[in-house]
Amino acid sequence: MEREEHRPGSGSADSDAVAMTAAAPSRHPTAEALLDATEQLLVDVGYAELSTRRIVEAAGQTHGSIRYHFGTLEQLIVAVVDRQTDRIAARQRSMYASDLPFRAKWRQAMIWFEEDLAAGYPKLVAELQAAAWNVPACRPGLKHTDEVWSALLRDAINDAAHEYDLEVDDALLDGLTGLLRTSQAGMLNERLAGIDTYHAASVALIERAIDLLEQR
Repeated sequence: MEREEHRPGSGSADSDAVAMTAAAPSRHPTAEALLDATEQLLVDVGYAELSTRRIVEAAGQTHGSIRYHFGTLEQLIVAVVDRQTDRIAARQRSMYASDLPFRAKWRQAMIWFEEDLAAGYPKLVAELQAAAWNVPACRPGLKHTDEVWSALLRDAINDAAHEYDLEVDDALLDGLTGLLRTSQAGMLNERLAGIDTYHAASVALIERAIDLLEQR
């Protein structure tokens, strides 16, 4: 599908990547309107049906507004995901920094897992991932999102190890982070496709592992 005004990947991959990681988007009301419209379109129709014309019409803005506030369509998509990632990650950090026992934190995280899925955040990340497969300029943004969640998960695992008096070195901590992070991402992608085979069993397994740790 040809996109009006801008075809993804039409610029230099290197220059676009540098711009994405270095430039902080404006939060002018026009920029917010573009972010809101793009977010809703990504959830409703996906990256494959996204175009600059469709975004500006939904946002009630001019065709030049995307270039003025974000530079490229890819930078706008990354900014959409970053905005929600920052909000949700801050919520998670606040919860993990609380005095709640780890089991309570785990269960709250699973409640939010379902709420965020229903609200559309995993769909935004999945659409950025789909774009990154073919448009290198989207990859730094996707990598940043993964790094945010991996760091948060690593800290949560480390805190749990301390709570249960477990000796966990950096290599084991990294391995557990990678295993759980990829499992979580896989579950979200499958749920977006209507698949939940073995998901309940996987969650029950973690609950059982917490039971065993608390019985030590």
